[in-house]
Amino acid sequence: MQTLIDVYILAGEHVKAVDLLLKQLAGVRKSQPEAYQYHADYADFLARIGRAYLGLKQWNEAEPHLRECATIREKTQPDDWDTFEARSLLGGSLLGQKKYAEAEPLLLAGYEGMKKQQATIPPQGKIRLTGAVERLVQLYEGMEKPDDAAKWQKELEAAKQPATPIAPQP
Repeated sequence: MQTLIDVYILAGEHVKAVDLLLKQLAGVRKSQPEAYQYHADYADFLARIGRAYLGLKQWNEAEPHLRECATIREKTQPDDWDTFEARSLLGGSLLGQKKYAEAEPLLLAGYEGMKKQQATIPPQGKIRLTGAVERLVQLYEGMEKPDDAAKWQKELEAAKQPATPIAPQP
């Protein structure tokens, strides 16, 4: 089931992914009504739902899932890169709702935390750091702060550059 959901998300079929994720969420909540509240896997699940809603630009629907995810991660993994990503994603849902004042500290803290924890992000998760910077560019464009938007655009361009390979020593 998880592989199918991943395929839907990668194919841009966010509606199908959300439908499957919400069915799974209902099952988890029914079968484990208390245990899920503070479990990292459950937080991952909520983040996936939130990301799928963000992909659909359904900011209001994403927000409660991402809020719950961030709360769980802050309690269970306060210094993990996933926690900082949860803040950035939640900020993204608020950004989409044009709640700029509430979104800004989450987006900044999310990016800065992910940047500090960059070495711990697995290769398949590196794209999430780029997403955090993209949200900052969008924030400052939306707030009509072109200087700040330009600063983050430069950071985004740097983040998209491939790492320079280290030459082998003779």
